[in-house]
Amino acid sequence: MEIRKRLNTFIYTSYQKIKMKMVNQKANLLFQFVIIVFFLGSCTKKNTGFSAVTPPPPPISVLNSTATIDRSQKYQTIDGFGFFGAKSVWWDNALNLYSDAWATQVIQDLGITIWRTELSPPATPSAPQDADWDKQKATIEGLYRIAKANRVTLKYIFTVWSPPADLKCALDANDNALSGTPNPGETKNGGTLDPAKYMEFGNWLADGIQLFKNSGINVYAISPQNEPLFKQPYNSCFYKPANGSIGSYANMIKKVIPFVKARFPDVKVFGSENMLAMEGGADRQYFYNAGLMSDNMALSNIDILAVHGYSDGISPTASSSLAQLWKTTKTEHKDPSGRPYWMTETSGYVDNWLGTTAQKSGAINLAMDIHAALYHGNASAWVWWQGSSNSGISEFELMQGTDLKGKKYYVSKHFYRFIRPGAQMVKLIYDDAIGVFASAFENTAMGSFTIVLINNSDKQVKMNFAGANVPGDFDYYLTTSAAGDNCTKKSSVVAKDNVELPPYSVVTLVNGNVFE
Repeated sequence: MEIRKRLNTFIYTSYQKIKMKMVNQKANLLFQFVIIVFFLGSCTKKNTGFSAVTPPPPPISVLNSTATIDRSQKYQTIDGFGFFGAKSVWWDNALNLYSDAWATQVIQDLGITIWRTELSPPATPSAPQDADWDKQKATIEGLYRIAKANRVTLKYIFTVWSPPADLKCALDANDNALSGTPNPGETKNGGTLDPAKYMEFGNWLADGIQLFKNSGINVYAISPQNEPLFKQPYNSCFYKPANGSIGSYANMIKKVIPFVKARFPDVKVFGSENMLAMEGGADRQYFYNAGLMSDNMALSNIDILAVHGYSDGISPTASSSLAQLWKTTKTEHKDPSGRPYWMTETSGYVDNWLGTTAQKSGAINLAMDIHAALYHGNASAWVWWQGSSNSGISEFELMQGTDLKGKKYYVSKHFYRFIRPGAQMVKLIYDDAIGVFASAFENTAMGSFTIVLINNSDKQVKMNFAGANVPGDFDYYLTTSAAGDNCTKKSSVVAKDNVELPPYSVVTLVNGNVFE
């Protein structure tokens, strides 16, 4: 019996040792297999001919959203979209400022319908100027010729940065005009219009309008002062915002503009071109709109209220706060005055699609900011700062002449090209909680209906449009960060209940004709 127990124990122990050895051998083989697979996978990265297995990308989240359109409820009538300046900056060589190819590009392709320039004061030995009428003339007449050939009624507008030096005077420590005392900086470094020379200034403005008239061009609107709050080292002129002072902006308007209207009764006057963040912000009661609204005679000499879309004179206002600024100034200034509202200068957006890590706004931010002006402020016009430069596309330009069109160019084109003058914005209710923004425009004269959509989310969105008399299908234009998506037209029309918005995209839908 004892011998059997020992034999059984020996057999069981031997079996366990053999089993453990087999397990170790299997583990070793498995380990060697893993090493071989890892080695082969590494080889594929060195182009050895083997293919690594790549997992499929995660599916893009698709959100469904419905926007409701009411074409019976209409808002502002669009005056147009545009920019300031020539093919290059005015201080560039005169030979670089204009070409027919560039004019054709901005009229036909980009679709500008407003063009802004400076009425420059005469140069003096100590205050030279970037340009004068003779330097600007080729651009002014060339744009007119190309616009006319394309049946586009281009609205010419000009702004004064400073009156002529001999019409200005210095300011005292409290910013009161020192009539008769020349401004030390002449046209530069602030100073103000001498209150004794209101008539001379009004006639000088009218003389500027006549220069265009001599070339067969009717100036649409003028602004007698750019950003009147700031005293800058370049051409500038200060006016007090509040009434009650002979040197106030409102006083200048009611004293000067009658001389202009006596010669050109149809020209419109826009102002004050102060910052939107001030005119619609917490301190708005101290600024120029409030002064105009409290002086009926001054207000009667202003045809269009105009602001600049900067928060501090350099950077564009963030889209989230911009909506409230536009709502405030619409409610308190535009609606009670009965005046159209324009945004006549902005810049500061880099040409990256989503901006930069340094908190610079990008091209898609520009789209949202144009939307905020139109949708929340019922703005009738949007005018970019320097449209073009031969030296490249910084945060101040849309294009590099005819050599390069930036993403900001194509974002602007979604509005400029497809929302033509005379269009009216109609009521559109959308769900912005998902990151989508939308506005719709009806142009009865041209027989067109346009919707501009911005998807500022990382989700793909499928849109459906509800409401009476909404067109059933549309031409579809798309811009994204992709190199080939530059206001690109889809080959086929899309149905109103099947509009796809890729993540971070701008889409324009067009039904009907948008070419004059």
